[in-house]
Amino acid sequence: MDGNNVCDGEAGLKTNAIGLNIRFVSALHHIEGFPGLMSERLRILFITRKFPPSVGGMERLSYQLITHLRAHVDMRAITWGRSQCLLPWFLLRALIQGLVQARDVNLIHAGDPLVAPVVLILSRLYRLPTVVNVHGLDLTFNFPGYQVLMPRLLCRFTRVVCISQTTYIEALARGIAPERCRIIHPGVNIPETLLPRAEARFLIELLLGTSLKGKQIWLTVGRLVARKGVAWFCEQVLPHLRETGGFIYLIAGDGPEASRLRAIVNALGLKGCVYLLGRVSDADLSVLYTGADAFIMPNIPQPHDLEGFGLVAVESAAYGLPVIAARLDGIQDAVIEGASGYLLPPQDARAWVAFLRRCLAEPQMLEELRSRAQDAVRERFSWDKILGHYLTLFHEVLTEWHKNNEVV
Repeated sequence: MDGNNVCDGEAGLKTNAIGLNIRFVSALHHIEGFPGLMSERLRILFITRKFPPSVGGMERLSYQLITHLRAHVDMRAITWGRSQCLLPWFLLRALIQGLVQARDVNLIHAGDPLVAPVVLILSRLYRLPTVVNVHGLDLTFNFPGYQVLMPRLLCRFTRVVCISQTTYIEALARGIAPERCRIIHPGVNIPETLLPRAEARFLIELLLGTSLKGKQIWLTVGRLVARKGVAWFCEQVLPHLRETGGFIYLIAGDGPEASRLRAIVNALGLKGCVYLLGRVSDADLSVLYTGADAFIMPNIPQPHDLEGFGLVAVESAAYGLPVIAARLDGIQDAVIEGASGYLLPPQDARAWVAFLRRCLAEPQMLEELRSRAQDAVRERFSWDKILGHYLTLFHEVLTEWHKNNEVV
């Protein structure tokens, strides 16, 4: 693949780092006074069906992308943060609102392929370039007709933004031309101040109503679905570590696997070392990230349901929390091995048990990562870095569009 056109995973990111920084400055300069824009700020219409108050990685990415881009461009948004059962109604509403809002924008950005019909109609009507983000399941979704229709829609976008090397490979497998694809990871906000760890641990003790003296706190955060591997971890790994008495495992989140997890905890006698916290507030999540000793991400392979990136791995490391994760799918882009965490073979219970025993016996392993995880995340995933990639992309798209559509 052409390294000048496509950021080929980590190697491409490192190779193009200096060039991207230079183009970021250039993009900021040109976007403010882009040819044909009469020195006005770039105007973007962003349409997404995944937005707060709904929760999830796509929702957080949409919210943060809109929020951070508004500092640099005129960012207009049509969003939906409720049940996806009402998606047809949202698409109709988005089309009606888009007919008004797209009249004077320079580019339309789709949050994912499912809003493509609306975006492509508006693009055709107003002759506008388009960008779409792809995340994982929106590429691999196994539904009759979807794998036929979706690639045809994606091929009509000016650029396709893949959030990881894994999603990039899946996009190419569906016929998207490499020169139309770019890899841009989700960004993360770096906490400016943190609670002292001792205070965070004390608050966790109050939450659980038990002493944590001499225990490591392992934490998992996310929607409880099969691919997250939490049930597998509780069944196949924790029973072999229970006798150490040196840990507690906290699970923050809800989902269809929650009832199964409760049954496993009861059946295997894991009460007292495994706590299902359900959904937690952002404030409580900050305490958990600060007070925990390791973030556990034991994902397992699932047909047609890959982990596109694993934003929680980056968010936890932004708090200085070391990550122990499965070497699977887009998680491999989210964890900087040896700097923000460690990657283990997925569904290899022996490897997980052995590594966690070592963490309990040699806690300095985790402490050494804690001292550099936040710096590693800041360098690669801070929004300052990620915005540079997006602004460079927008400048590239508009330059190409202007060139191809100028009147000779």
